[in-house]
Order: sequence, then C-alpha cells, then structure tokens
Amino acid sequence: MRGAERSWVQRAVARGYAPPPEPKSPVTVVGPGWERTVPPTAREVPGAGLPRGGLGVLLPTYVGRCAAGAQEAAVRHLLAALGPVRAAHPDLPLTVWVGMQYGAGQEAEAVRRLRLLTAAGPAAPPAGPEAAPLTVVGIALPGPGKPRTINAAVRLTGDLGYAGWLWTDDDVRFTETCLERLVTRFRERGCTGAVGAAVTALSRDTPAAQTMARVSSVTVPPGSYPVAACMIVATGVVASGIPARRLADDGHVLFELLDPAAPDPLHALEVLPDARGLVHRPGRSRDTVRRLRRSLYSHVTCMADYPRPVAAHYFSRMLFHGLWPLAPFDGSRGTRRGLVRWVVKAVHFGWFCRVAAGLALRGAAGRPLHRVAWGDEGDFRTPVGSGTAPG
Repeated sequence: MRGAERSWVQRAVARGYAPPPEPKSPVTVVGPGWERTVPPTAREVPGAGLPRGGLGVLLPTYVGRCAAGAQEAAVRHLLAALGPVRAAHPDLPLTVWVGMQYGAGQEAEAVRRLRLLTAAGPAAPPAGPEAAPLTVVGIALPGPGKPRTINAAVRLTGDLGYAGWLWTDDDVRFTETCLERLVTRFRERGCTGAVGAAVTALSRDTPAAQTMARVSSVTVPPGSYPVAACMIVATGVVASGIPARRLADDGHVLFELLDPAAPDPLHALEVLPDARGLVHRPGRSRDTVRRLRRSLYSHVTCMADYPRPVAAHYFSRMLFHGLWPLAPFDGSRGTRRGLVRWVVKAVHFGWFCRVAAGLALRGAAGRPLHRVAWGDEGDFRTPVGSGTAPG
C-alpha cells in the first residue's frame, strides 16, 4: 500500500473490511529425502542447501483440491514447460516450490503428497552438464488462500536472492514455449515489474460458464495486465508479503505497479500475446457467483486502500471503461458493441456500489466484514487433459 493520499470516501469504505492477520504458523518444508519444520519468521531453510539466485517458481494447491494423481500431473506439466527455459537460460537456477495447503486433519496427507512429488525429481529435459540446477521442494501449510502460500514461499527464500517469482495455478496448461518467453522477456526488462502470459479461459458447457464467456467478450479492458494464472513478478514487489486485506494476488501486483502519472500507466506490467496458457472458467453457478462476489470485494478494497490517483485511473480507464459519463465511452468496436458494454458495466457498477456502500456502513457501525469466501472451492479440472496447450 503506497502513501496516504486517499479521499474520505475511500477511508470510509476501507474501515468496513478488517480481515484477521495471517496466522503465524510453522511450516513444513519437504525436499528429496529430507524435511524441515521451520518457524514463520525463517528467511531460509536451514541445512537444505537450496540454490541461490535465479527464479522461484511457485505452484500452489491444496489437499482438498483434487486427487494426488492430478497434482502430480500438474507438477509434471510445469516441469516439462520449464524445459525450454533451461535450454534458453542454462545459467539461471530455478527452484520449484509446490505449496500444499491443508485443512483440519489433513496435515499428514499434505506432507505425504509432497514427499511423493519431490522424490520423483525434475522431469524437465537436461540442459547440459554446466547448467544451473532445477530443484523441487514443497511447503505444507494451513490454508486457505493462495496469497498465504505466496507469502510463506517469499519469506522462506528472503535470503536466497531470487530475482523474481513465477507463479501459476494447478489447472493451467501452457504452450510449449510459454514460460521460456516469459522468462526471456523478464530478463530483458532487467527483472523488473511483472510479465504475464495471455491466458485464455475456456468455457465449460454449462449456462453459468457460457454466460460469463459472453459477458467477458464485450468487457475486455483497453489495457491488459498479468493475471495470477501465469505471471512473473520482481521479488521486490512482493518482498514484504501480500497483505491480508488483498483478496487477489494479481490485484496486489497490479495496484503496486500501476503508475497513473506516467505516459503509459501500465509500463511496469506487460502481457505477451505469444506466450499462451489455457484454463477453464468455473462451471457451476454457485462457483461463478462466489468468484464474482470475491472479485467485487477485491476491486472495492484495492480502490479503498490505494492513493486516489491510482484508484481513479483503475476505475475510469480499466474497471468501468465504457461507462459514460463516469468513464469514457468505448466505441472502438462499434457503437452497438459499445452500448452493450455500457449496459453490462452499468449492472456491474450497481453491484460495485452495493458492496462499497455495505462496507462503508459496516465501518461506520463498527462491525467490519472479516471474511470473503473463496471461489470454486474444489472445482478442479485441467482444461486440455495432458500435455501442453495447443498453439
């Protein structure tokens, strides 16, 4: 969170959301043939001999997400996708961190799964005898929430000197050179900002998924930015951790790097159209509603917490672009499509105002909201079976 240049409206809304602080629990780190339980303040895993420098690669998941075999397939797919990275950047150490969250009574199972995943070793093709190492380790920690896994990984590697973090989701499939292109561009940029893949959300054959696909097709923002499904971000952006107030990891990165005073406010955020990934939209109506609700709270709380110029730019140029007179009308794809966009954004704005007003009232009454449910819990499906994404 940068600065304190916020309006009274922002401050009023911000008071209505007060999540509990992230629990400071020990975590279990699992490597090939070894395990360590470390305190939450540890900045390195003692005696593990992990590589220094290079990139951290994070794959978060959780025990209740899917069967162990599906998680193994996801790890194998990620390791195979890192093969071209190793070939193009043999000098770059890569440390893959598999984050396995667990609920009540699931800790032993989380550790068991990580033992299997790390014992198999890297499946990426060898990059030559002088190549930097590719290491696989796992973290077992209580959930829920992807930011909690990100924070644990960042804390545990604070003294290892990673230039950046590549993180993805366990149901994403990459084109063959997707990750290599991301890493190459990130290094070309001097390992600054964030670089993301162009992730295509495939629609399942359900009314909820098809409706969301049609809505999304007319509400594409004028500028793209990396999404959490597949992105690399400079370590400095997340070095202090993602605050408990953030409901989305990519939302945190976006608001940290958005620069409304610059000629190109998104100069620190880049999406590569030729680095492609595939993922499914939620198929069940309940999951779609949960995701939309969480997304709304993420928009509202980010805009309440960050300086007014950042919030104003996000409101008018990104989130509600096309909603005249609050934002510029978008006729770039024809007047008819612009009017359809206006209607969709007007409905979205009504929901947005309801959420913002609700938080403001809660803040004024001293009864802030403490929790927003996660979306599509347990709804795991890989988009294209096995192998890489086409293209």
